[in-house]
Amino acid sequence: MRALQLVSDRQLELVELPDPPAPAAGEVQLRMRAVALNHIDVWGWRGMAFAKRKLPLVVGAEAAGEIVALGEGVTGLAVGDPVVAYGALTCGVCRACREGRDNLCENVGGIMGFHVDGFARDLVNMPARLVIPVPEGVSWGEAACAPIAFGTVEHMLFDNARLEPGETILVHAGGSGIGTAAIRLAKAIGATVITTVGDDEKAEKAAALGADHVINYNTDRFEHRVRRLTGKTGVDVVFEHVGPDTWNGSLLSLKRGGRLVTCGSTTGVSAQMNLYQLFQQQLRIFGSFGCRMANIADALKKMAAGTRPVIDTEFDVAEFDRGLERLESRKVFGKIVVRL
Repeated sequence: MRALQLVSDRQLELVELPDPPAPAAGEVQLRMRAVALNHIDVWGWRGMAFAKRKLPLVVGAEAAGEIVALGEGVTGLAVGDPVVAYGALTCGVCRACREGRDNLCENVGGIMGFHVDGFARDLVNMPARLVIPVPEGVSWGEAACAPIAFGTVEHMLFDNARLEPGETILVHAGGSGIGTAAIRLAKAIGATVITTVGDDEKAEKAAALGADHVINYNTDRFEHRVRRLTGKTGVDVVFEHVGPDTWNGSLLSLKRGGRLVTCGSTTGVSAQMNLYQLFQQQLRIFGSFGCRMANIADALKKMAAGTRPVIDTEFDVAEFDRGLERLESRKVFGKIVVRL
């Protein structure tokens, strides 16, 4: 089978590897059809692994494929079913896993494509408990955006921030994969969306996507605009994933009792903040990483109902590095998908 391996920092090779064995009991074998790119792929490609790993490593952390073989004892799935796979190798037996809080697994074995071999290969065996069926009408490329991008946003907005219809949300980096998903999912429940982007072209696209107000952060102080747009009240929720560059402005953008939810920090790992502001304004801050498997299933249902991901570009697997370069350049609007 073909597999795309990271052999050293920023160097990928498409190689031939032996096919995997027949799936063991409780496993399914998947033929992978599409991989969606995320910043975690860029971090791994740059060599920014936060845990020990061995190269060469098959890349790809978010993907969709079809079942081609079933191991003994697998029920509820069939050969030919389109599915997505949960990219964290959870144990399935700890309290968090038993309670459906998969992203808090106490014994996680790593993230595929980052710590252990990922999905950018023709065939992969997975525990059947870690695959989620794809509803009819959702394409391979769209489905591939569910396990990380849409699932992460579902978890951030609805599990953590508890966004409700009629509330106002500030979505940072509205042209990113998760930013575009956040705009669409927030608008779908009737929230008012303010978003930030880096240029006028992205501003037009974000407005066309449904954002009520779009702020070019290179020409305006977003926190000042947010205060004006909300009559100095502030927003109910801030969707944060930029980090130090936007952190304090995000806190200033919140109304009293507002909620900030963050899943990333692309501009650095440390920020200072005013603790008086935090407790006097009774702000709530939620850290969010990954998602529950139930979030992915919900995301797929919403895709099937019409809330589709925005696809920026599609590449062939041999052009995987071009996709990473485009994502790194921040020129994207939406998700980048790699066809297998």
